[in-house]
Amino acid sequence: MAKDIIQKIESLFWENTFSDVSMDEVALKLGMKKASLYYHFTSKEVMFMEVLNYSYEKYKKFIIALFKKDDLESIISWLINYSVKEKNLYSIISQKWYCKIDVIKNLIEDKNEELWIILKKFFWEKYNLNEQRVLLLRSVIDDLSKKNCIFNCKETDTKKITDEIITLFFNNK
Repeated sequence: MAKDIIQKIESLFWENTFSDVSMDEVALKLGMKKASLYYHFTSKEVMFMEVLNYSYEKYKKFIIALFKKDDLESIISWLINYSVKEKNLYSIISQKWYCKIDVIKNLIEDKNEELWIILKKFFWEKYNLNEQRVLLLRSVIDDLSKKNCIFNCKETDTKKITDEIITLFFNNK
């Protein structure tokens, strides 16, 4: 499926919950007949999983590229603002209640495990944070990112927050 089509579908799921998006609406957004949409995707769940995989790969590439930077403040700020700035579905997936569908829940769990390995490795190798600190750091950043997405729906200035996170997690080891 073409990248631009997947991006358009991703934007629908970014703006709405799974149950709020119909195949009719997707077909309309893509300018195609519903039958054509079913030719590419056998169900809404299959379509969503393909979009989620695409979204996850973008997010993973972003994380890997971000972790090549040396500026910890920039890394944390980007992690907090990425969801809103890039409108990436995977980065906000848990707040949209997709975990209620088993096949999607399993995909999310697999992707989260893969991401967890990347995060642990980076923060352990570069900053010597143990697994518990990385878990807490991820929880704080995820929560801030989701609140940023839910309440503001725009990128926020994170200078004070990132300074506090750095103090809490990196200066008190």
